[in-house]
Amino acid sequence: MQAGVPLLAALLAWALFRERVAMATWAAIAAVIAGVAIMVSESLDGAVSPIGDGLALLIAFMFSIATVIARRFAHVRMTPATCLGTMLAAAFAASQASEFAVSGHDMGFLFAFGVVNLGLGLAFFATGARLVPAAVAALLGTFEPILGPIWVWLIHSEVPSARTIVGGAVVVTALLVHIGLEFKRQTRPERPGVTGVPSPN
Repeated sequence: MQAGVPLLAALLAWALFRERVAMATWAAIAAVIAGVAIMVSESLDGAVSPIGDGLALLIAFMFSIATVIARRFAHVRMTPATCLGTMLAAAFAASQASEFAVSGHDMGFLFAFGVVNLGLGLAFFATGARLVPAAVAALLGTFEPILGPIWVWLIHSEVPSARTIVGGAVVVTALLVHIGLEFKRQTRPERPGVTGVPSPN
């Protein structure tokens, strides 16, 4: 579901604010979706949870909206909004907990995940999303689900399947190529007389 965030963000940015999406970005989005499809193809015959799938789709849609808003209102700092969102999420999670007693060991993991991984990561994303097109920001965010199996592999020795490796390679390659093309485009000097660049005397 999260692989669809770049596509949703691109469509929303175009439909609401007419933000142009480059063909290279559309190609990268298609490659990312294809790569993730390869990764999850082994589990397509598993049990389907309509509620779970619906919530996952809702999360992807809301994340797309947040990315587009951060880009549209680039002059507004979104870090306070990110902080408010995490506080609301914490309040909702607290309402679902049966007890709050945790060991010091578990508290360390909760801090590392909640504050460092999730909180700091969202703050960085909200800051960076103001500076690049919404589709590109969401596209870069796709690195997260792709790197997940790698961390599990390195820490827990859980070897990913061949399809996971192939699909992940497709996604990472598409993202790296797209980032390289964007960097090359932005660093290319403008021709004199084009887009306001004065002609030499």
